[in-house]
Amino acid sequence: MKKIKNRIIRYIYESWWIFLLVGLCFIIGLFFGFLGVNSLNAEQISLLESIFSDSLTHFEENLNLISTTRQTTIKSLSNLGKIFVFGLTVIGMPIILAMIFTRGFVLGFTIGFLIKEKLWQGFLISLLVIVPPNILSIISYIFGAVVAINFSLFLIKGQSQRKIKTSQYFLEYIFIMLGLSILLLSSALIEGYLSPLFLKLFF
Repeated sequence: MKKIKNRIIRYIYESWWIFLLVGLCFIIGLFFGFLGVNSLNAEQISLLESIFSDSLTHFEENLNLISTTRQTTIKSLSNLGKIFVFGLTVIGMPIILAMIFTRGFVLGFTIGFLIKEKLWQGFLISLLVIVPPNILSIISYIFGAVVAINFSLFLIKGQSQRKIKTSQYFLEYIFIMLGLSILLLSSALIEGYLSPLFLKLFF
């Protein structure tokens, strides 16, 4: 266990600039998501409020925790799978960064919209319903993006520059992604079972 911990620490230390790059993409996306809410006109806000209300009505009438968890799991694993596949290509880096930026934008826009339209209630919904599952999923996506970008960079290197065999590095790549999948499953369980229960407290 200590050996694995030390290896993770060394990996983070050696890849600090990639973590910084991916983290910045997420934060910039989050920032632009918040700004995007302020750029909406009255008609767009009214439309989003209508969609939000209809979604809540549908949610209350068709609440199925198992189905919600299944859908969330499929969506999350699909996103991680895309990151995994793009990591297998030498041109996947900008696409992976764009995915992380989009993830930040959507989260920032959602939280910003809720707070702007629902004030303190929106803040509590964000805090109890949206933030908890996203903490785990964001960690998974960011770490997954870093690992995928590292693998892309590994492929770009010539055979003489590679410290380990491609097959060994690929197996480690798969192993890490499987570990992140478990983390995403935990996020899906929170979003599928706990978040709906908290959401029912407000509506």
